[in-house]
Amino acid sequence: MSSLLEDQLSTVQLLQAMYPLPSELVLSDSTASYISSTVDDPAVPVPKAELEAFELAISLRINDDPNALLDVLILLPLLKGGVEAGGGRAVVRPRQPGWMTRAGYEALISGPSFRLMTNDEASSEYILDQLDAISVAASELLAERVSGTAEDGGADDQPDGAADSLERVWFWFPSLSSREKRRDLVTYAEDSGLTGFVLAGKPGLLCVEGDGREVDRYMSRIKSESWSDIPPHQKKVTERLRRPLPDATHRKFSDMQDITDRIPHYGQYAHRGEMGEVKRLMDQWGVGEDFGAVVMNAGT
Repeated sequence: MSSLLEDQLSTVQLLQAMYPLPSELVLSDSTASYISSTVDDPAVPVPKAELEAFELAISLRINDDPNALLDVLILLPLLKGGVEAGGGRAVVRPRQPGWMTRAGYEALISGPSFRLMTNDEASSEYILDQLDAISVAASELLAERVSGTAEDGGADDQPDGAADSLERVWFWFPSLSSREKRRDLVTYAEDSGLTGFVLAGKPGLLCVEGDGREVDRYMSRIKSESWSDIPPHQKKVTERLRRPLPDATHRKFSDMQDITDRIPHYGQYAHRGEMGEVKRLMDQWGVGEDFGAVVMNAGT
């Protein structure tokens, strides 16, 4: 077992000990499966890292308020060249909660306490320091929000999107395969408070729900940041459907996820998803009508 893998495993175990409740810490399916099959079972030899990174989310309760939760995504690279070539350094990314304004969230992630991990810093030390810093900064933002609500009735301190139009937007890709780009589609959406899914293949599909303006900012950021290494003529994505949602109860997705591995694929390179299974999932989630309109419109 490599020293980097050992270090990252130790960090995961430390965090699990500090956040023991299922609601406090959640491992991604791929991370839980990897640890279970190659680490927890001593009879199974540990292979070279097949995962690029361990991925987990920690839910922080701000000011001990059960209604003021803040999720933090943590990535622990298993390869020196993994996670955007960070040299094995951990990544901590707070997600914008519904109670926090967009301006507050941007202040949180751009504040002096929110920083990158240094080369001489242990992953566990860095993560715990950042969790503390995020909790303190979020606590101050929550206090400001509560104070502002008390003074003016909250009319001017609603979270972004609370009074704006909610929409479900579908995007169509001629081809989508890169795991790194798919991960960005998920994490950027989480950062923006959007929910939905991404499906890789030929074609690829992206569906996001949230404030329509936030969806536009999200896609703009994807093109300018995540796709900055792609030539402009290859940044092919088409918006196929934008459906207004009357209110939050009409949202069909509670989180953002990559469903590629849930769909059987076929073809020489296994890059074509079984659309019958995709349709079944869409019907199950209550967006089958939208999906049909997107697929019928794909050739136009």
